[in-house]
Amino acid sequence: MEKPVTSQGQPPDKRDIYKALFIFVDDVLFEYKSSTDNVGENKITQDIEIFLNEKTRATDVPFAFLNQYEEEGRYTTDIGVYIRNNQYFFCCIEAKRLPTPIGKNRDKREYVIVDKSNKKFKGNGGIQRFKEGKHAPNYEYSIMIGYMQDGNNADYWLSKINKWITELANNDGVFWKHEDCLKKFASNKCDRFLSVHERKDKSPITLHHYWIKV
Repeated sequence: MEKPVTSQGQPPDKRDIYKALFIFVDDVLFEYKSSTDNVGENKITQDIEIFLNEKTRATDVPFAFLNQYEEEGRYTTDIGVYIRNNQYFFCCIEAKRLPTPIGKNRDKREYVIVDKSNKKFKGNGGIQRFKEGKHAPNYEYSIMIGYMQDGNNADYWLSKINKWITELANNDGVFWKHEDCLKKFASNKCDRFLSVHERKDKSPITLHHYWIKV
């Protein structure tokens, strides 16, 4: 598989490239079908990276995808998106399972947050990583993919996730706000949502959410 030069470069300023990316993902991601009985998050994400790269070649779009992308030597996001001809990364993709696998060291709200005050919980939450600037600190837009694995539909998970965010906003009101809640976004193919967040440095980031059944 083609790999990019590791140089970070500068993300493109033109919003049309983001628009093209979001339309592309919406157009093809719903077609993904798991080819393995292994339903672990890392395996699904690896397969999706391969799937998306194959689709970019078939449709001649100008970007490509890299699994386990290391951002500026600090944190690793599930998939990085880059412009194929100049190899600039401009978007991050973070994937989470819905529901979070049951385990004594897992916060059931991992799509949103992992409670760091509970020392037994490992990792970081999905939206939490973007708000803290651990993912995509210099990007205006990024993507989250939800892997729905329990038979519940997108409306169920939208209600559940927004309930968690509302509870966090009610208890905090500083880092978490009611404005962090997800809103439905028009789509004919994927279950798609949009959320806008304020990072620690007060800069905004918009997340496009795509949920698929796997």
